[in-house]
Amino acid sequence: MEISSFHQFPDESLSEALDRFHGQLRKTPTHGYSEPVQLNIFIDGLRPQSKQLLDASVGGKIKLKTPNEAMELIENMAANDHAIFRDRAYTPTKRSLLEITTQDVTLAQNKLLARQIEALMETLN
Repeated sequence: MEISSFHQFPDESLSEALDRFHGQLRKTPTHGYSEPVQLNIFIDGLRPQSKQLLDASVGGKIKLKTPNEAMELIENMAANDHAIFRDRAYTPTKRSLLEITTQDVTLAQNKLLARQIEALMETLN
C-alpha cells in the first residue's frame, strides 16, 4: 500500500523522494511491481514542479521515454540534488508548491541542450 500510494512530500527534493521510494521497494521485496510500473508510480507521486522539471529536461513528457531513459534521467537529476545538498554554501529556501528556482530551470535547459547535441552528433555520424 505504501508503494502504490507514494507521493513526494512538500519540502522533499527529488533525490530524497527517490531514496525513500527505493527504501519502500526494499522493505517489501515481494511487492510484485514490474520496473515500468514502479517508474509510473514514482512519477505519478511527484509534485507538479518536479514533473515539470523532468518533462522540461526531456523536451516533452518523461512518460514517453523508455523506462531505462526515464530512470537514467531521474537518477542523474537526483545525483545533482545530492551534490547541491553537500555544498556547504547551499541554503535551502522554502518555496511554494508550483515555484521553481532559476537553478532548476538552468538545469532543465542544460539537460535539454545536451540531449539535442547528442541527437545532432548521432545524425552527423
